Amino acid sequence: MKRLTVAAVAALALASCARLQKPNEMQSFEGARKTRAGEELNLAYPELVKRADAEHRLAAEALDDKEKEDLDYHARVAWLWWQSAQLRSDAATMKVELTKVEEERAKLDKDLAEAKKRQKLAKASLDRMKELIALEGKVAGSQEVSAAKSAINEALAALKEAQAVDADVHASASFAAAEGKLKAATDALGKNKTKDAVSYAIEAKATAESAAREASPKFSATEADQARMAKQRAVFDAVGQISGVSRSMVEGGVQAAVVEVFGASGSSVNMLPGMEATFVKLAQTSKQFPEYALVIEAHTDSKGNKTKNLTLSESRAKSVMAFLAAQGVPPDKMTALGKGSTEPVADNKTKEGRAKNRRVEILFVPSSR
Repeated sequence: MKRLTVAAVAALALASCARLQKPNEMQSFEGARKTRAGEELNLAYPELVKRADAEHRLAAEALDDKEKEDLDYHARVAWLWWQSAQLRSDAATMKVELTKVEEERAKLDKDLAEAKKRQKLAKASLDRMKELIALEGKVAGSQEVSAAKSAINEALAALKEAQAVDADVHASASFAAAEGKLKAATDALGKNKTKDAVSYAIEAKATAESAAREASPKFSATEADQARMAKQRAVFDAVGQISGVSRSMVEGGVQAAVVEVFGASGSSVNMLPGMEATFVKLAQTSKQFPEYALVIEAHTDSKGNKTKNLTLSESRAKSVMAFLAAQGVPPDKMTALGKGSTEPVADNKTKEGRAKNRRVEILFVPSSR
């Protein structure tokens, strides 16, 4: 058997290296990164995609240097970072779909409640009409009887109107009294006591109308509260779709908080480039809910002079407002406030705490305009 020369071995090694191919994961990343969906993923999760891009560059360098082990490693890590961003996106999409399902379920629940209320009204009305019909053959037809029936029908109509505004809930005592008077009226008519029947019916009508007046404001307020809370929940859910933003329900609205918008510098009033995508999405959310105004509050950590921190935070709040205005948010729907270091949310003695205190909070509140 012939032995291979050193030159031949080297030539074979070079030929092997020359045949080094891109791993499938690297090819998949490159294909996905160039698509429109890839650009949208970059806008949604810039930090994750940035890491994927960095690993891909290292993989490309390893490919040029024909370093297979490094190539496989960096290609794999790049793909894992990309998959991480994709999974975050899929989770956000599923959350949106879940929100839609919950909204549809809430609507169905409301429709069901309305249907039950109508059914209750119809049953109550039918029961009372049955009582009147049952009396037809028992009571002699006369002018007094006709007057009593007319008064009872008017009382019945008033009771139905009271029930339509949930007087049985919001004015339960008056409503129950009206029902009792109406029953007394039908009982009296059944005994051919027409004068008593008219008297009870008149009292029933007056009491039912009183119950309706008592219940109406509470009924309207309840409906308004339900509508307001549903809208506030929609804003809360929309803010929750934005990466890098924490949210909370607060009295009167929804608060969105973003940390390290301007970095650790003690003088910068320009937001970091990586933060712009976040505030573009906050602007989109604001435009999605035009009935909400924005209160923009900028906060600093405790380092430095308090007065200078207050001035700096005011400038930063105005900078955010200007950015949102450039995205189409009406300036008259925004208020910018600087809070300086007066409202910390974490310990200023630690680096992590100071980072949390350097934040911008945007409060979505119902607009009075």
